Amino acid sequence: MAKRKKSAGEKAQTKAERKAKTAGEKAQIKAERKAKTAAENAELLKEVMEMESSPEAAPEKPKGGNKAAKNIGLILFIALNAAVIWYTASLEFSKDAPPPQKFGLTNILFLLGGVMCLVVVLACETLKYVLMMRHLGEKVSVRHAFSTAALGKYYDCITPSGAGGQPFQIYYLHSNGYSNGASSAMPLSGFFTMQFGFVILCVFAFIFGNSAFDATGLTGIKITAYVGAVAYTVVPVMIIISGAAPKIAMKIVAAVVRFGAKLHIVKKPNHAIMKAVRSLNNYSTNIKKITTDRGMLIKLLVLSTVFQLAMCSMPFFMVRTFDGRMGYFEALFMCVFIQAAVSLIPTPGNAGAAEGSFYMVFSSLGTSGTFWAMLLWRLLCYYSFIIIGVLIYAYNGAEKLIAKRKEMKNAKKAE
Repeated sequence: MAKRKKSAGEKAQTKAERKAKTAGEKAQIKAERKAKTAAENAELLKEVMEMESSPEAAPEKPKGGNKAAKNIGLILFIALNAAVIWYTASLEFSKDAPPPQKFGLTNILFLLGGVMCLVVVLACETLKYVLMMRHLGEKVSVRHAFSTAALGKYYDCITPSGAGGQPFQIYYLHSNGYSNGASSAMPLSGFFTMQFGFVILCVFAFIFGNSAFDATGLTGIKITAYVGAVAYTVVPVMIIISGAAPKIAMKIVAAVVRFGAKLHIVKKPNHAIMKAVRSLNNYSTNIKKITTDRGMLIKLLVLSTVFQLAMCSMPFFMVRTFDGRMGYFEALFMCVFIQAAVSLIPTPGNAGAAEGSFYMVFSSLGTSGTFWAMLLWRLLCYYSFIIIGVLIYAYNGAEKLIAKRKEMKNAKKAE
């Protein structure tokens, strides 16, 4: 018996049924995957929220890491700095030689203005710690406040992406007699407000300095600066969300981490999610100890903004030190764009990128003495913190050595 051929209508119906079945299966698989992800997120969030840190547990001294890797990193760091300085110097001195520069009183005054910016930076950060110590009912010590501020900048300058500052500040404060809660709350609150202080400057620079930066013709740096400014806001905003709506924070973190896992960037996604959420929860809990007081929060934000303003004012004074003709706000906006752009570079202190960007931006505007201005700027905004950190460690080491010798002398007398 001959097999009956299906009509066009029957074929279309069969195809539609198959398509509907496939779509239904896909929807079911998608729903099951979504339910599974939601269940995993709920389980991870529950586990994180249940893991409360013991108030008796003292913070551990941050580990130094692998020595061989540190030595290789140091060599690469020095080589990168040397290469950038050599390249910018070759560009500067390949031009027609400028007439000999007279370094008069006006130049010295501008140089002192740059040094005063550094003093303001350290004063603002020190005052922040003094205020937080008083607010938390801890002993108020200007010396410990200054050392915490300076050593935080020191470790920010020598660790990739500036990630070492807060852990060492927490350890330093606790080792000098501050409670666990205060030792954690102060550096984390300082970091939180510092990030927002720079974001405030970015908003003003992007609104009022956009046309000024266009004169450089460096569109790449401009776009990178926008991306860097957004990246600056990510951690503070996530901390706020974590405190206000932990479930939403969990979903955001999980989505980002799992997307990274699909791109094979992140290994062990569940472990990474737990670690990230736990860190955000820790930040949020500690920061609330200080920032729930509106008056205190405003004081910290003002001091942080003044800190960032002083840091970004340094290029103006350095350029004018070498007779560069540039207005204050123009130089300020240029620096904000540079700082936002190089924040994405993971080298210690954004080495290499900061020097190169500074030279490109300021030389494109025809300012004189750009190379020397760049070197002085980096000395003030970067190397000075390393020098101050080394001096603090040297002073503390000498103090301990003298105290030890006194103890030994007293012990001998007692015998």
